[in-house]
Amino acid sequence: MPTKPAANPRERRGSTGLSVFGLICVASMAALLPIAAKAGPMRVVSLNLCTDQLALALLPRERIAALSFLAADPGLSALSGQVGDIRLVQGMAEEVLPLAPDLVLAGTFTTRPTIALLRARGVPVLEVGLVQDFDGIRAQIRQVAVALDVPARGEAMIAEMDATLEAAKAPAGRADRLRALSLAPGAFTAGSGTLSDAVMRAAGLVNYAADKGLVGYGYLPVETVAADPPDLLIANADEGGHPSLNGQMLVHPALDRTVPPDARPRVSGKLWTCGGPFTADAVAKLAQARDGLLSARGK
Repeated sequence: MPTKPAANPRERRGSTGLSVFGLICVASMAALLPIAAKAGPMRVVSLNLCTDQLALALLPRERIAALSFLAADPGLSALSGQVGDIRLVQGMAEEVLPLAPDLVLAGTFTTRPTIALLRARGVPVLEVGLVQDFDGIRAQIRQVAVALDVPARGEAMIAEMDATLEAAKAPAGRADRLRALSLAPGAFTAGSGTLSDAVMRAAGLVNYAADKGLVGYGYLPVETVAADPPDLLIANADEGGHPSLNGQMLVHPALDRTVPPDARPRVSGKLWTCGGPFTADAVAKLAQARDGLLSARGK
């Protein structure tokens, strides 16, 4: 009875070698997959002024598919000069979906219908809230940096911010209860529990509005300010230069008489409208005004 020829040992070894080689290739490819997965989102869209600035600060521009139209407004965005030719959107879903984003950054109050539709279509969305202090800024930078897979860049930004804050501290022996007031058109101001309050405290100043009992945001009558003037007055007028009746309140004659020009530091509102590493620059500017005022008083 015919018998099946014995298998060639060389063929067996060759077959085994090919199988092992195949397994090595598969294993190598599998090992590379986590690396690719860790590349982070490559088509990021931001729909909020605050997340616009975080995206610009954290990402190379080739990974940003679009920003909100507010990102390019020099009166609102501290990083408007970095926008360049990045696409700008109004926040409508029909603008965003064709961009095929792999992550959308938004604020908790950003166009809610758009966010709902994007999520319904399976688009990943990261919402971030408003921050009220520098701990909040640090936490938010870390949150967004991790989502963008650039944690090291986030930590570097925090370190730079903290160095600026450290340099802005009042020198030992020069502490004083200098009161600072930030006024926007219409005498709108910020009391305790706000980012503006945190900026003033970081500069070693007392927030005038908080000292008057204001919590959150609100208004202070010009008469109150004129009768008990602050040491420093930050009048945040419209940087676009557009005149308004509300804006005229910032140059009220009563304020002109009680707060001299050298006690009116220029600190752009865009540095502390959103919390970011640039917010430390507002602290540095106030610290400079603080030192100038103390020197003038011989302290």
